[in-house]
Amino acid sequence: MTRLDALRTVLDNVIALRPVEAAAFCREQYAADPDPALLSLLSFAECIGQNFESASDTAARAVAEANDPEAAVFALAATAWAATCWPTAYAGDPVEDALARLGDLDDSPADLRAFIVYLLAESALGSARILLADRVVQLCGDRPEDFLVGADGESHPYLAMMQIMRVRLLGFQGRVTEAIAVIEAVRLAPGTATDYIVTATRCLLVGNNAQRQAVRTIADRLERELGEPTDYISAGCYILVSYGLIAIAETARSAQFVLAAGRTAGLEGLNFIDRALGLEMLVAAAVAENDLDAAQAWQLQAQPLLDQRISRPTVERLNSRVALLAGDAAAAAAWGELAIEHAEADGRAIEAAEGEIVLSRARIALSERGLASARLEAMAARAASSGHLSAQKSAARELRLIGRRLRPTSGSGWEGLSARERDVALLVAEGFGNQAIAAELHLSEHTVQAHVSRVLAAFGAASRLSVAAQLTLMLPRGPQSAPLPPLTPRQAMVADQIALGRTNEAIASDLGVSVKTVEKHVSEILRRWQVASRIGIARLALSAA
Repeated sequence: MTRLDALRTVLDNVIALRPVEAAAFCREQYAADPDPALLSLLSFAECIGQNFESASDTAARAVAEANDPEAAVFALAATAWAATCWPTAYAGDPVEDALARLGDLDDSPADLRAFIVYLLAESALGSARILLADRVVQLCGDRPEDFLVGADGESHPYLAMMQIMRVRLLGFQGRVTEAIAVIEAVRLAPGTATDYIVTATRCLLVGNNAQRQAVRTIADRLERELGEPTDYISAGCYILVSYGLIAIAETARSAQFVLAAGRTAGLEGLNFIDRALGLEMLVAAAVAENDLDAAQAWQLQAQPLLDQRISRPTVERLNSRVALLAGDAAAAAAWGELAIEHAEADGRAIEAAEGEIVLSRARIALSERGLASARLEAMAARAASSGHLSAQKSAARELRLIGRRLRPTSGSGWEGLSARERDVALLVAEGFGNQAIAAELHLSEHTVQAHVSRVLAAFGAASRLSVAAQLTLMLPRGPQSAPLPPLTPRQAMVADQIALGRTNEAIASDLGVSVKTVEKHVSEILRRWQVASRIGIARLALSAA
């Protein structure tokens, strides 16, 4: 049997959620023909079956017995995969070492090479080394479109697993909008592991995109169809769903999915990063109930993971949550800063954003509201630009608790405003000053000032006139009751430029006249049309048009 044939058989079983059969096949084949590549496949299958310690030992044997370049690189990939779940005795970085030897696969079958490189990228992603995973994906080239094509001309269903890895990578980078677009092109085999893992990944994405009902629908479906997790893939589906649930602040249900996936109090059924994130979600659930004893119990389970690069930022964030609940805001802030620093070092954008939320709570407890607000504003702006809307909503929620509001994202325009801010914006476009707006809406001038600043921010405008120019088209512009007094051709040109939001300086430059001359034209237009402001000129100019 060739290595490709063996790979196909193993993946047939994995995709049908039969890891025990996959491992038994590898052992039988190795007994008949001791090819070290079969040990790499066996280690992979043992990981899927959650036999992590055995998988680590098997990968070490594969490295020791590798007798050709292809087998050696495959063994390194298997070692990297096992190392995401169990401590390894390998001296070095198996992903980096394998990448340095990719040239050894130049003569290998394309499908085998694609699987080995996928396993390396999956290992980097599974160890939360997002930047490294992205580098591996870039080395892979374009997303694979076929894999182990069968006699029917169709690719093996495992292709979807290879494609969805890239989607998960985009998601954990915080590039949520991109990830949602890419996932639509992933081909599914209904009722198989690929169907479930793609659906679970979609749950992660729509959760971080703040689509609450979509998350609940997916959670209900997978809980109903998968039942109790029995292997690495079904447990991974539950964890991905828990990430979607925590993103929409359904903490208690998220904890239920975590506990089902992890199987034990220490969540030993999961790899290191999912174990750490799962324990953090359990701590978050305890904190939400103000249960310090439970939070500290979960914290104790997580401490052995603090020394590992894979899980360190997550446990640091977890420690921040517990410290704050225990009343030690200074320690909470210190842990939060470390968590953000270490998450950003590996490109873990989703975790870095969550770190900002956790750190802001400690900062507020330390009476550092200004710093907390500024950092939340900056994080929310980054999150909004990439579709990570749940982080933006979380930032807004934290600010509301201290009586502040998240500044609208520049360029969000009308959609970035509250109902009251829209009222203010329309009155600005009508030419009302702050005092007149305050009287019209029964607000204080101070409140109006705050609303106007948010309107300017939402429209990315430096002045009220710029806002008016953008909003004038939204105002009712019925037919004129009487024809407008005529303007000279030059005055008409100035009026049109005002309607576009242009300043006197810009108009003067365009028309080749002095600013003083433009000012005279503006004064004459105001007199002829009997309006009190440039905004009035803009409205009438657009109505006439």
